[in-house]
Amino acid sequence: MESQHARQRTIEDIINNDIYIQITGYVKELLENNQIILKDNTGKIKIDLGEIEFPYKKNDLINVIGELNITMAGEKIIQAKIIQDMRNLNFEYYEKLYKIKKEFIKPDSY
Repeated sequence: MESQHARQRTIEDIINNDIYIQITGYVKELLENNQIILKDNTGKIKIDLGEIEFPYKKNDLINVIGELNITMAGEKIIQAKIIQDMRNLNFEYYEKLYKIKKEFIKPDSY
């Protein structure tokens, strides 16, 4: 498989034809079956951790890079490939920069 660029998104900006994306947000909930709920200021999404080691806890800020899957019921789930610790990130500034970037760049290219 050809390596793909992970498109940076907020949860509300995820579109159905996204394939490989990255989302930065807070761990809202730890679920069974090695899954979590990730939350940013635009929404929530389920993350399937698969075999990835997950040393984080509720309210930790992380960046998830993975493949977008959409269930038959229309639920969007990210199959995590990489998880990064973002606890030292100023999330407020990150969101401001994302909004500025979104204003000046076509949505399918950021």
